[in-house]
Amino acid sequence: MKLASGGELAALPSTGITLGLHTPAEAKLPSPPERAPREGTFAGFTALKSAPKAGIYTISLSAGGWVDVVQDGHFLKPKAFSGATDCDGIRKTMKYEISASPLVLQVSGAKEDSISIAILPSE
Repeated sequence: MKLASGGELAALPSTGITLGLHTPAEAKLPSPPERAPREGTFAGFTALKSAPKAGIYTISLSAGGWVDVVQDGHFLKPKAFSGATDCDGIRKTMKYEISASPLVLQVSGAKEDSISIAILPSE
């Protein structure tokens, strides 16, 4: 599923999404990223109206980038993360404890103008 930056989802998608990104100034992220993006990189965000249920979720990116998950006005800290440099299709994976309330997923510091993202419940 392709989604423009700023697009809203009613719930977590059952498949991956490809998020369109813009320059940081054009992206108009709802919250300043915790890590300032470098010059020449791209950023974007999507708003999720609700999580299917509270729990630990794995967020995977197809390329390098900084991820901010914002819920109830607070940045969530990852419970675990890894960076795979030898895995085709997945570059970075993080686990977050997400409650059943709306959230914003922000990506910044990406080198390309789109990025594929998968958000799945952890087992």
